[in-house]
Amino acid sequence: MRIYLLNMRRVRRNLMMGTLLFITVALFVVMLQQNTVPATVEPKPHAIYKVQTDEKIVALTFDISWGTKVPGPIMDILKDKDVKSTFFLSGPWVSKYPEFPKRLADEGHEIASHGNEHVNYGDRSSEWVKNDIMTAHESIKEVTGVSPRLIRTPNGHWNDMVLKTAQDLDYKVIQWSDDSLDWMKDRSVDQIINRVLERVHPGAIILMHASDTCDRTPAALPAVIDGLREKGYKLVTVSELLKHGPGVID
Repeated sequence: MRIYLLNMRRVRRNLMMGTLLFITVALFVVMLQQNTVPATVEPKPHAIYKVQTDEKIVALTFDISWGTKVPGPIMDILKDKDVKSTFFLSGPWVSKYPEFPKRLADEGHEIASHGNEHVNYGDRSSEWVKNDIMTAHESIKEVTGVSPRLIRTPNGHWNDMVLKTAQDLDYKVIQWSDDSLDWMKDRSVDQIINRVLERVHPGAIILMHASDTCDRTPAALPAVIDGLREKGYKLVTVSELLKHGPGVID
């Protein structure tokens, strides 16, 4: 028969080490739980250049900052073609020529903002940008009865400050992925048409203008609309387009 002798000193040492290890692990777990905060990271605001979708659907958009000769013909063409578009309107233009924005709203187009002063927002302070956005907002609301929630910043200029300021005012910054370049004086009607049709893609936001400086846009617009439809595209407002996928920057 074998007889086992216990080394009490070793037993006590092992018990003590085990106890210390247990206490250390327990303290570590408690500290970990106390320092663990549920992650709620607010998504960084971004400008929307297009919508991520495979559907053949696009938004035809127009900026207006000045003039009375081009807006009427543009609206006539859209009405004749049964197209609803998004119009980004400058505050002073809305106040000076209220009959045009009223007609846009009455005919079912989406009313959006193009700011008040046509300057680069990114070069100004957050407070200045806030005041400019809200000045235009109040002008548009007073004339059309619409509180816009989309803005295309003047000259398409923005930075992180501009995006955050717009977001704080419950605005989305909308840019474009298909620029017609109808604002360039050396562009012919055919060049405007071909550029839009060559660059179009599912979820595109198409940039055109209805200010008097873009006097070739009315001549190009019918062929642009017909060409998009021949390619199988449906034309909608920006807000409707955003129902078909997330707005993305590229």
